[in-house]
Amino acid sequence: MSSPMSMERMKASLEQIRNRAPMVAGRGEEATKQALVLPLLDALGYDIWHPSEVSPEYDADFAIRKGSQKEKVDLAVLLGGKPRIFFEVKAAGTALDAHHGQLSRYFNAVPDVSLGVLTNGVEYRFFTDTGEPNLMDQRPFITINVESMDLPYEVLARFHRANFSPEIIRDYASDLIFTSQLITFIRDELDLRAREPSDALVRWILTSAALYDGRLTGGVVERFRPLVKSALQVVLKDIVRRSVLAIDHGVTSEPVPEAAPEQSVEDLAFETDGSEERSGGRAAKGIVTTPEEVESLGIVQRMAERAGLLGRTVIDGASRKVVPVVVEAKDTTVYYGIYVNKPAYWGVRLNYDGRQKWLGVNLEPSVAAALLPVGVALMAPSSFSQVRVSIEGPGDLSRYEALIVAALRKQVDEHQR
Repeated sequence: MSSPMSMERMKASLEQIRNRAPMVAGRGEEATKQALVLPLLDALGYDIWHPSEVSPEYDADFAIRKGSQKEKVDLAVLLGGKPRIFFEVKAAGTALDAHHGQLSRYFNAVPDVSLGVLTNGVEYRFFTDTGEPNLMDQRPFITINVESMDLPYEVLARFHRANFSPEIIRDYASDLIFTSQLITFIRDELDLRAREPSDALVRWILTSAALYDGRLTGGVVERFRPLVKSALQVVLKDIVRRSVLAIDHGVTSEPVPEAAPEQSVEDLAFETDGSEERSGGRAAKGIVTTPEEVESLGIVQRMAERAGLLGRTVIDGASRKVVPVVVEAKDTTVYYGIYVNKPAYWGVRLNYDGRQKWLGVNLEPSVAAALLPVGVALMAPSSFSQVRVSIEGPGDLSRYEALIVAALRKQVDEHQR
């Protein structure tokens, strides 16, 4: 990996690029290249002043003619006299989804190229050929946004000139792709909130645990499916509970105290925001619903009524019957959750106990951002709500009525008849 000195230089350069990015928007591709992309290449150790190493408007024999003009690669990085990295640069603010094909044409035509980068100066999509040699993958193996407050510097360091290796890049990309696929597969198999365990999972468990000696017919699988689901839910809840309690008690080799059977994972959750203030209060004493929280429920219920949500119906997940929409609440040691018909259909979460009071809503950040009052910024996301805003008490909720109603409506729409 790059030296500590080059790592510090890279961090400083990326901070400058992040601060410069808003000033480049709307100024076109050339400004993006000069102000954002070339400084990043410089920070990664490439000689941007020497055209034999960083070549703008790179013209190769493969270039396809468009009318009377040849296509050219916006930036090519050459090492040992051979092109190794191609950059396709779009103007800052440009959406990148429609431009993969252009980079792919360049990449596929030059066998020596092992890394393709599609960028608008802020978002960088990295491609290689983990499938067929010299055939660029359809999806990037990693995407990095330089405006992120948590930049993966160690990942960027893999592309530093001192570390550059086509083989290592391909291996790293393959590992990322396989890991992503494994996560998706495992999540799909184990997320049992709205589905039953698959036949394959039930068969694997019964076979691996040697629980059933006979032939695993369809009838046997159906018989054991609810048992497998119940067992998995217990195990997954226990894993989450132990992880959360480990945060509460600090990382330790001592055994974590067992929870009472009737407690849910959410009841056992522990918010890290202001945890030093909470550790001797509500989390330690148990759940106590405060007047502020009761008042908040009434406010949210009136919002739902004004929005016409209480006149609608949803499907009850347990009975599969159509039932009227109700807005209710569940208190936990971490937050006060307001939901539509069942806690899993939550729309609003409130924390009035920590050092920083917050309102969380169950919306995509991009959707929520459009509904924020002027001048309001989102707080950092937490494990309990990806979208949060700072509040002082129930009196602030009316300011965020659009957010709250949108979050409740989302649950009603998703679970309606």
